[in-house]
Amino acid sequence: MQSLKEFAAYTKKTLSVRDTYALKANAIALGIGNEVFIETAGFAIADDIARGYRQRRRIAVVCGRGDKGATGLAAARHLMAEHDVSVFFIGDLSAISNGCTRMNYRLVNDIIGVKDITEDDVQLARREFEKADLIVDAIIGSGMRGRLPSLLINVISAINASGKPVISIDIPSGIDADTGMPNKAYVKAAHTFTSHKMKQGLDRSKFVSDITVVDVGLPLSAELFTGPGDVMLATEPRAMLSNKYTHGRILVVGGSRDFHGAPLIATFAAETAMSSLLTGAGYATIAVPKEVADPVRRLSMELIVKPLDWDDAESAASSISALKHDVLVIGPGLEDVGSTDSIVVKVIKSEKAKGNTVVIDADATRVMAKHKDLLGKSTILTPHDGEFKELSGISLKGASLDERIKKAISFTKTHGFTLVLKGHETVITNGDLLKINRPDTPALATMGTGDALAGIIAAYVSMHKIQFESAAAAVYAHSKIGDALYKEKGLHITAQDVIKGIPDALKQFDTLRV
Repeated sequence: MQSLKEFAAYTKKTLSVRDTYALKANAIALGIGNEVFIETAGFAIADDIARGYRQRRRIAVVCGRGDKGATGLAAARHLMAEHDVSVFFIGDLSAISNGCTRMNYRLVNDIIGVKDITEDDVQLARREFEKADLIVDAIIGSGMRGRLPSLLINVISAINASGKPVISIDIPSGIDADTGMPNKAYVKAAHTFTSHKMKQGLDRSKFVSDITVVDVGLPLSAELFTGPGDVMLATEPRAMLSNKYTHGRILVVGGSRDFHGAPLIATFAAETAMSSLLTGAGYATIAVPKEVADPVRRLSMELIVKPLDWDDAESAASSISALKHDVLVIGPGLEDVGSTDSIVVKVIKSEKAKGNTVVIDADATRVMAKHKDLLGKSTILTPHDGEFKELSGISLKGASLDERIKKAISFTKTHGFTLVLKGHETVITNGDLLKINRPDTPALATMGTGDALAGIIAAYVSMHKIQFESAAAAVYAHSKIGDALYKEKGLHITAQDVIKGIPDALKQFDTLRV
């Protein structure tokens, strides 16, 4: 059986706040509940404290209401057998909405009691902190938003004034987990135990030192395989005052006299996805050979259709460049005629000069095989195995998953672009990072669904901007739509079914920014 352990090197080295939430969401989707991570982290931190601070017999654990507080409570449970532990909770039981925190609060309270801290109790807590040999900060972590309330500021000040060494869980309370900058007050920790991986804020902060990364049992699968967390990561909240120009403009170039529907599918995927998701195409244009412009217009009144003189490469490329867009999809349904290669090359050169992302799909991939110098970080290619061979000269026939991954990474690293290597197990990589998508069914193995995927990728990129993360989110969303349709229709699915299924699949990720 193949092993994917070696590909852990192609996961992120440091985590942002959004990365952390995304990994938890992926793990939960794999069937591992948040309570497992809380318990594992609590035990690991307690074990490290017990070994590293053996002579510190009296330990005060100060907890907040979130996951960090739950971890502190769990650590207190494991420490109380061999240490004199006092537990302080900021607020009271009625204020706890986090199920893991509530459960651990009750377990600790049943044995040693928990001391609730309100504004009136800060001075009492200050005296208790001074009696301790060691203080564990489990107040607030990556969920910190805005200026800290006065109660937290006062408790943090009391901890710092105690003069006792402080252990912080995950990140010192009051330090921004992304920027490393302090809030109005922050815990001055002697040591920080952070879960799973280094956090961006810790890595950047001059206010934090002596950091230990604690294994909390987060499986490698949650990082290597796509999941709902990847969609969360690539989904940007939509502002109440936004308009069609502020959340993504997509242009699709393609079509032929024979395949006039293919670029329409890609644009519809982007536009429909963005009507329910907050990452995308409020404005979509489709550029096709002039011979099929009218039939395409009749297919949808929602799109702006630009007819092109496909026999005049210079004119066609100039017309494309002049159209409003942030992301371009090129390739769906292109016909292989004399002018095609020249148009594709001219358009991609123009897009690279502008700094726009280009999603290169279908027949445009064939053109890239002869112009690999045009590849770069602003390009995303979506070949199947046959197109990948034409592009790279590398055959994947009969290759195992790990072999496909190695060859994909090697080629992508050489040319510096983002690759979506389509197959039953789709490989997404930019040469430095890797994601694998493994659907539950083969429902999307039908013509046109790849064009829908290209549009969904473009939609995510138009808002989220990060090519690799956008591609991973799109591939997962696309496959989940296929899996949902399979339950309804079996293997009798068309690309239009996929497009119609986008809102139901993605509306759960919608958020608003006021």
